[in-house]
Amino acid sequence: MKFYAVNTLGDFGNEDLCLLREFVDGIGMHAWKVSKGESLRSVYPADAKIFMTPDSPGIKLCSLIGNTDSMLVAAPELRATIEKHRQSDVEYLPFTLYDHRKRVHSRDYVIINPLGTFDCLDFKASQIIWDDEDPDEIIRINKRVLSREKVEQAPALFRIDRDSSNYVVNEALAAELHERKFSNVTLVELPVR
Repeated sequence: MKFYAVNTLGDFGNEDLCLLREFVDGIGMHAWKVSKGESLRSVYPADAKIFMTPDSPGIKLCSLIGNTDSMLVAAPELRATIEKHRQSDVEYLPFTLYDHRKRVHSRDYVIINPLGTFDCLDFKASQIIWDDEDPDEIIRINKRVLSREKVEQAPALFRIDRDSSNYVVNEALAAELHERKFSNVTLVELPVR
């Protein structure tokens, strides 16, 4: 089976596309949870808002809104497709998107927050920079290689354990995402050994 990393930046070079550089307004110190697979439900505002910023002037919306916070920001059709394939705990966090003039631009999108992580890396085959002082601590992963044995029971969508701001989809979900031609969804095949 094949697996693919999801690029949450989207088509970074297309300046017409909406690119979010801010997280949900009012979350404050809890923003880190979205990149770690932690639940946001207890701190998530009922009237959640995300504002576009002047440094990213694009306003065109796509199936996946690119962002700099490693979030999966999905339109209803993309959400439904992911929801159909999911096999693990996932939060779907709605928000109102405001444009650069602080006017409502859309109420249709959700942040898809897969909870937890999945142990899937082949540590020997991956290119990992380890901390010299703490040999169990990863500083950075330059190349992710998945372990064939570990991914045998992988869900359709998951976060990489010890690299939780990265999302992976399985072959079946990737095929449907490609077939449905969702806009701004970029998948990169990960090697499996």
